[in-house]
Amino acid sequence: MNGRRPFLVAFLLTAAVWAGVAVPWALTDRGPAPAATPGPGASAGPNIAAEGRSRAAGRQALGMAWSSTWSATVPEGSAVPDAALGAGRCAELFTWATERSAVPRGTATAAFTLTAPENRGLVVRSLRVVKGRKLPPPKGTDVECLGAVDRGVPQSMESWGRLSLDRPRDLKVSRAVGPGATVGGLIETRTTDCSCQWWIEVEVWEGAKKRTIRIDDAGSPFTLAPPVAGIGAPAQGGALKYGTPDVALAREDSPGDAPSEAPSVSASRLLAGNGQEMWMVADREVPEVGRLTANLDVPGAVCQRVERRLVADGALPAGRAAYAVSIADPSAREDLERVVDVSLKVKKTVREGPPPQGYGCYPAQWGLQTNDKQTEASVRLSRDTPHLPVLTGEPVQLFRETEDEPATGTVFVTVEAWDPDDAEYRFTLDVTVEDASGKRTHHTVDDAGRPFVLASRPDGMAPRHEKYAYYENGHKVG
Repeated sequence: MNGRRPFLVAFLLTAAVWAGVAVPWALTDRGPAPAATPGPGASAGPNIAAEGRSRAAGRQALGMAWSSTWSATVPEGSAVPDAALGAGRCAELFTWATERSAVPRGTATAAFTLTAPENRGLVVRSLRVVKGRKLPPPKGTDVECLGAVDRGVPQSMESWGRLSLDRPRDLKVSRAVGPGATVGGLIETRTTDCSCQWWIEVEVWEGAKKRTIRIDDAGSPFTLAPPVAGIGAPAQGGALKYGTPDVALAREDSPGDAPSEAPSVSASRLLAGNGQEMWMVADREVPEVGRLTANLDVPGAVCQRVERRLVADGALPAGRAAYAVSIADPSAREDLERVVDVSLKVKKTVREGPPPQGYGCYPAQWGLQTNDKQTEASVRLSRDTPHLPVLTGEPVQLFRETEDEPATGTVFVTVEAWDPDDAEYRFTLDVTVEDASGKRTHHTVDDAGRPFVLASRPDGMAPRHEKYAYYENGHKVG
């Protein structure tokens, strides 16, 4: 290696504790490479890994915030597995799609780090995105994640900004990096009409000498294509702000020419927040939970991580769960008041096979703390009630945050199931929305194409009865 090279670049190992396989990065201080086609597995995530300190590193990232939407087109011939679709499955969908060279649509996020040499620092002065070879428009299966947050990217990695392939510009920054220190960031790149390769060029100064570094995707250019119509209904993103899990979706057929102006309704289960207990059951032991709970002394963090891991693994909520029912109406302009009826269609089933693995996670000051404080209604499931009214004539005020987004409103319901632990309840929601003119629309709402499922829990069950129970501060029980 040339000892006069002004700096070294590497990526910081930041694999999320629940992620599986480390992913190599590649970023070098060379000029644009010849056009290349990304190979399968070039950027699988959501975790980040480092190669040698003499190389630069970058990879695709899933998203930057709970409000992010990530979409891509997977080449023809790949059927999306069920395990990568539904609530809480965005990480699985992103991993599956990027392993198959999916082309992001409309917006792509890249994560990177720069590490100064051990004997001298550097200053980052600007970044730009560079448009590479033109690509044919991708064909195949469109996939989408609502609430696209890449949990393999550490929270310390800040967003450095948003750039456009349609209107290239330099993003001026000033980041001083001490000897041997590392700085990392996220760049969001957008396009409306470019189906092409792209990469990032970073300009750094060492003293009076300028250097340019290229950031690409494990040795190949990133790719991006124009946006496609969203897969999820407008209402599906409305509940994300209240703490619902992300939603992974797929679409085989091309959408129509224009988005619908009709109201849409969705429902999502709320995840546990700070100070709230969590009950779930799984078909098997989930070893990743043990690693997450190795240090329990993290109030407000352990239970949330445990629940997200169990949701992604297909575990079911048990005993009780709160749901956000969101209404979106693109046509609403001045009349923003609605009246909503909600009822459940319920089917009770009996679990076959061995008893489920029970999981519980409890705040330091344990007690029955749930999402009930914002709930308009609570119902208890019963084997004798296949149709169960929840809300009748509930007033809902819609709000419009921006002019180009539909007006939305949300109501909250809690569903309980207290029965022998071999019982499970599957249900969908019937929702009727009525505007001020008396016009009514009817909606059947499920969990991203599947019924909601709530496992029962014996009355009076305490933490000591869980097979795997944890306190955030304290000790494991069971």
